[in-house]
Amino acid sequence: MNFDFNRLYLTTDGRIGRQDFWIGVVGLLVVSIVVAFIIGSLFFVLGRASMILMFIVQIALAYPAYCLMAKRFQDRDKPGKFAAILIGLGLLIALFGILGLTGNPMTGGNALGWFLNLVQFVVAIWFLVELGFLRGTDGDNQFGADPVGNG
Repeated sequence: MNFDFNRLYLTTDGRIGRQDFWIGVVGLLVVSIVVAFIIGSLFFVLGRASMILMFIVQIALAYPAYCLMAKRFQDRDKPGKFAAILIGLGLLIALFGILGLTGNPMTGGNALGWFLNLVQFVVAIWFLVELGFLRGTDGDNQFGADPVGNG
């Protein structure tokens, strides 16, 4: 495998296989966890300042995550724009949380918070199966050559 950071996180061109996808996901998770730990150490874990900082981190990681997921959707011969569904939903939920529209997470939130989290959970399961477990299209497709090279 030839790891290319820029191709993985900074472009939506082409296709990637499951292995590159999972490597990319782990990279984004590590960055998210480290940053969350730093922010949590500097601020009260669920304070407004930490929520705003984490939202900024989410925005910063949204494009690399979009690129990663878009290329996997394209490997499945589907529009890469589908990747915006989960990312947009996550950013919307985070913004609503900052604005206090989804209630206090320490007390269980409100109906809007529960509904949005349920929708996000369902979409996340779809993405997990579609992008993480199902094989891409055999051979070339409209988005490029088979990244696995078996086609």
